[in-house]
Amino acid sequence: MAQKRPVDVVVTKFYGAMITSTVATFGIVAIWVGLTRDANGRQFPFLNTAFVLSWIIAVLMTAGILEYAKRRPIENEATWGEANVWSVYVFLYLFWIYGVVPHQWLTFTEAGLSWRADKELIGPTGLGFTNGEGIIQWALPFKINYLVIGHLITVVIYGLGLVANVALWSVWQNRGKIAPPEIEESTYGRPLLREGAS
Repeated sequence: MAQKRPVDVVVTKFYGAMITSTVATFGIVAIWVGLTRDANGRQFPFLNTAFVLSWIIAVLMTAGILEYAKRRPIENEATWGEANVWSVYVFLYLFWIYGVVPHQWLTFTEAGLSWRADKELIGPTGLGFTNGEGIIQWALPFKINYLVIGHLITVVIYGLGLVANVALWSVWQNRGKIAPPEIEESTYGRPLLREGAS
């Protein structure tokens, strides 16, 4: 069996993280909107097409970088044309993950979901022990509104973009490394070395 390169392992893990974050983001938003639907007729799952499409394009752009990193040999020097094309691609990628995706989320929350500063987050009511207040309103010593929640989710989107950015740099820089050979271990987990070997 051929030994897997470290870049292949990292790319596989990165794909898993992208799929997990995408499903988690859309699942949480869809459930939240479904639980907080109002008289405007929004039904579960209500998602904005522009935000969903911008997220999917960001994931596809990330996948393009990962696939190219898997196939590009480390010893090949970049030509002038390749350097120009990839500099434009990376600039577009950074613009997309730090500009377009957060903007589409904020537009979705403010226009599509009507998350405003005057709409207080109270949580489920009628639980008995909260004296008629919502569970979040009862538990927190301060008031929080939907505008703040939307902006906090924007911070999470920026954080995901930053983590992806740094992880992609690491994948690209370490794409040519070879995994060290595996050392046989004893039943106690210690490495077995031949006598005289260092």
